[in-house]
Amino acid sequence: MDHNIKILYVEDEKDIRDQLIEILSLDFENILVASNGQEGLDMFNQHQPDLIISDIQMPRMDGLSMCEKIRECNTDVKMILMTAFNEKSFINKAKDQYVKYYITKPIDINKLYTCIHKCLHDEDD
Repeated sequence: MDHNIKILYVEDEKDIRDQLIEILSLDFENILVASNGQEGLDMFNQHQPDLIISDIQMPRMDGLSMCEKIRECNTDVKMILMTAFNEKSFINKAKDQYVKYYITKPIDINKLYTCIHKCLHDEDD
C-alpha cells in the first residue's frame, strides 16, 4: 500500500471507528477521523484527502449528503461508502454521487482493502 496517501475515515460508531483505525494504521500513516458527515465535510475542506471511507447512516449529516457536498467542489476524490443497509435505494443513491465502491457491514477487511487498492489505482471490477 501507498503510505503517503491521506485517508479521511468518517464513522459515528466509536467501537467500529476504533477497530478500523487500528487496522488501517498498520498500512497508512495519514488517517483523518471524523464522527459524522459535517465533521467529515469540514475535514475534507481543510485537508483534501486522497480517499474517503465513510459510513452512510450518521447524525448531523449522513454520508450520502456529505458525498454530495464534496462532489460539488471535487469530482475526483475517491470514495468508499459503508453501511449496515443493503437496500437498492442506498446503493443507487451512492452511485449517483459517483461513489464506485459500497461495502456492507460487518466490514470484510479483505474486501475493504481490495476496494482501497482499486480506488487508488483506478481499477475497474
